[in-house]
Amino acid sequence: MRALISCGRVDGRPPRSARSLLALVDSMVAEPGDFAAIAEQHRAHLLRVAQRLAGNAEVAKDLVQETLLRALRRFAQFESGTRVDTWLVTILTNLFYDYLKHQKVERKAEPELVALEPAAYEMTLATVADADLYAAVVALEPELREVVELCYLQQIRYREAAAILNVPLGTIGTRLMRARGRLRELLTDTKGRS
Repeated sequence: MRALISCGRVDGRPPRSARSLLALVDSMVAEPGDFAAIAEQHRAHLLRVAQRLAGNAEVAKDLVQETLLRALRRFAQFESGTRVDTWLVTILTNLFYDYLKHQKVERKAEPELVALEPAAYEMTLATVADADLYAAVVALEPELREVVELCYLQQIRYREAAAILNVPLGTIGTRLMRARGRLRELLTDTKGRS
């Protein structure tokens, strides 16, 4: 195409209108070089295409960003002489199709995800006052309080706590589980009264 355009004048330079056509062709056909310049040159066009596809400005911006990222990663594989704008729009379109598939999967899984969300507020230790925690530990049954004091307050290992209390190792784990449940009940009641 360059040969056809450049044969317009005797001095070898193309006529003025042919030079602008040559600049247009050069902008659409990539030569190895600076990807940043190519990305900046085609960003507005990609944004318009993405906006038409997605119908949402934020999604369009994300699509363009991801398109340029993928193009940068694969720029070494880009064949010289290929139209850059077509290559970029192809990447953008494929990303949009992936986006639609992802949205479809999310909509399909939404009822299951809602079912997995915790139904009630889970209290954390940071929200419990020390006095309330101490009162709840004191209110535990003696066998549960012993295990809590040994394993949590004194930080003794389960095996050692089992030897001290002369109970099987599994009993320590069971009592701690029961103690945590009971503490949760006691502390929730305390929070409800406050």
